[in-house]
Amino acid sequence: MQTFLQLLFAGLALGAIYALVALGFVVIYRSSQVFNFAHGEFLMFGTFLMTTFLAVGLWWWVALVLAMLATGLLGVGVERAILRPMIGRPVFVTIIMTIFIGLVLRVAVITFWGVGERGMPTPWRTDGGIRLLDAPMLFNALWALVFAGVMLVGFYLLFQRSKLGVAMRATATDQEVALGLGIPVGRVFAVSWLIAGILAALAGIFLGMFPRSVNINMSFVALAAFPAVLIGGLESPLGAVIAGLSLGVLQLLTQGYVNPMLGSFGQNFHQVLPFVLMIGFLVVRPYGLFGTREVERV
Repeated sequence: MQTFLQLLFAGLALGAIYALVALGFVVIYRSSQVFNFAHGEFLMFGTFLMTTFLAVGLWWWVALVLAMLATGLLGVGVERAILRPMIGRPVFVTIIMTIFIGLVLRVAVITFWGVGERGMPTPWRTDGGIRLLDAPMLFNALWALVFAGVMLVGFYLLFQRSKLGVAMRATATDQEVALGLGIPVGRVFAVSWLIAGILAALAGIFLGMFPRSVNINMSFVALAAFPAVLIGGLESPLGAVIAGLSLGVLQLLTQGYVNPMLGSFGQNFHQVLPFVLMIGFLVVRPYGLFGTREVERV
């Protein structure tokens, strides 16, 4: 039972990071129907920027806030300068532009920070923790859950209880109608990219705290979180959160219990499992758990 709870807590922490990444994808897609393939590079940029802020002596909490804001503002700048002029073009053009942006960001990170690993200090002991139900829970996992929970609740309140949230939901439903009603659609796009950048930076920073180091391969965590986006539903923030948490738990439980049962075949099977589930959902329920089925009248 103790092993199960330990894997459960670690899975929830990993799932919280997946949920933050998946929510960033969904926020942009809902507002602009754009799938941001540069999201992993935003995550990597925010994480490396955090290490620089810490290296110059800033307090950890100040560095965290500045890294999140800087990554969010980078997203706003990319949307305004590069993607806004693409409005009205075919969707595949915008998708190719996000891939190009991701490549440029990767080159920029390598140019400024190099390809080696960089340390990621934490304001708490990495080997310290608390005991819940007689099972250990590391501070890294605990704080990942706390920060992710605060961000997710904050996003819910913004999305459901504010005028900006109403504007975001109206824009997601129909951009032309929202524009006709006087909603500043361009501002909604900018805010969506700001939120996505902030979420990406936070996810990357907490991901880097588990090994206490970061490298340029961190951008691939966006690929690992990709199944959560499709399983939860491309247009459902709630679905992204639930699917992200569930996949994190399933991955860790699979690693602990299923992989050893499969022998040599089970080596790293837990990393493949989310994609197997994603393919199953695409076959059975392509719009995801909480997505909306599209119905067209002919």
